Amino acid sequence: MTKLIITENLISDINQIKSEINIDESIVSISQEEFTANNTAALFQSDNFQFVSDSFVTYSDLKKMNYDFNEKYIFQVKKNNLKTFSAVAELIETHYPENKKSTEIYPWDLVNIIFSKQKKLTNEIIDKFCNDETVFRQFLSYFNKELQRLLLIYEYDEKKVAEVLSEKVDYKYELAQKRRDKLNVIDLENSLSMIYKIEKLNTNSSFNQENAKRFVVSIKNLLQF
Repeated sequence: MTKLIITENLISDINQIKSEINIDESIVSISQEEFTANNTAALFQSDNFQFVSDSFVTYSDLKKMNYDFNEKYIFQVKKNNLKTFSAVAELIETHYPENKKSTEIYPWDLVNIIFSKQKKLTNEIIDKFCNDETVFRQFLSYFNKELQRLLLIYEYDEKKVAEVLSEKVDYKYELAQKRRDKLNVIDLENSLSMIYKIEKLNTNSSFNQENAKRFVVSIKNLLQF
């Protein structure tokens, strides 16, 4: 399991936040250069977590190196790059040591929770997205496009789908391919229908928090795997 520390400022001493990232064992601090060398050595494996202390990483950097996210490494990632790690959401843990009391939750975080049986919907998360109409609509817009992408790749190649959706073929398609293998067309079509119905309901009447909450719970029950 790979751990990501979300921070805007590099942390040089991992012991400062060790208690916050739920690790009791010893942690070895290494440089980016040492990590690259270790990752290149096919037989190299450590029993301890290793913390890259002198550099930020991106998902693109690790993908180019064919990094295995089952390895025990701790990386530092800037918040604006976190979204790109969605393709490996099941293999990472994220920690926010600089903002422990108020962790931001984004639409893609909720989507990851919806698709995963292992991730629970907490009251805090439901309230975050369902108590405010603007936030709920932003989530629906993001989720709708995710479902459209999933449905389209059943019939068309990635380049064609990306052209239709006016986007690049990137990590989103890697994640969509993984999810497609666990889902079916009928459930995806029913989910899009549910989005249409809740949007119509919100348009024809005033926004209702309870309707929004029921939608999120129902859609998770339908799509989680």
